[in-house]
Amino acid sequence: MASVDHHFPDPDVGHFGYFEVCQDKACAEMLMRACEEWLREKGKTRIEGPINLSIFAAYRLQTAGFATQAFPGEPRNPKYYPGLLDSLGYRKVALWNSWDISAWALRTLRAFDWLKRSKRRATRSCGYRVEALRTDRLEEETLKIHRLVHEIFIDNYAFSAIDFDEHVQMQGRALDGSAKVSGAFLYHAASRNPVGFSYGFYMGQTAIFHTFGVTSAHRGSGGADLLYHEGLQDVHRNGVSTAIGALAKDGKSKYERIGRPARSYAIYGRDL
Repeated sequence: MASVDHHFPDPDVGHFGYFEVCQDKACAEMLMRACEEWLREKGKTRIEGPINLSIFAAYRLQTAGFATQAFPGEPRNPKYYPGLLDSLGYRKVALWNSWDISAWALRTLRAFDWLKRSKRRATRSCGYRVEALRTDRLEEETLKIHRLVHEIFIDNYAFSAIDFDEHVQMQGRALDGSAKVSGAFLYHAASRNPVGFSYGFYMGQTAIFHTFGVTSAHRGSGGADLLYHEGLQDVHRNGVSTAIGALAKDGKSKYERIGRPARSYAIYGRDL
């Protein structure tokens, strides 16, 4: 499906999404050329995807880690998809990774975290504190997250504002009680409102570290380390021995300490 997201930051870009195709280049080419032609008619000069209408539905293509067990919200697709798009002249334009964290690797992360205890004390002495997400009032806590998301992730690929009702709908299982969720908020003494948050959930005996973020004014303060520490502590309290560091933007990551990511994802694009 070809689509135009009128909230997309670049007005020259259109999307393809809901991408399903057999392992046949001719078939894939027929589909993609139809999308490209439709977008040209709409005045677009570039196509990117897969994006199912917007990033708040589903987006990205899995490019590595096909033998792993999927976690909720993870992009999954047949292994041959990236090669088909490559053969049609599409190239990666944005990248993400996920780490499968074994019991040994989780202990390693906790050891590195322990070494930063003096830094955390210094951060707290500067007025920062962390409060656990209240799972008994998730809708109220989600409102805080909704406010923070629009400031923290404004520069992320394809980000655009959504209203609170859309945000709640996007959370799905997190608010209907069918998933065990976890998280924390970062506060500073100078502000009544949180200035950062972390969010994750549990998939059986595996913890999913999903989102960490701090507002621009408080980056470099050590606040992110406080949130990260709280996440590791929550996993330890719950007796969980494995985890997944999920969907991190390509670049520097705390998870690099345990090795290379097991899973990767990409948005593909080409000029029209």
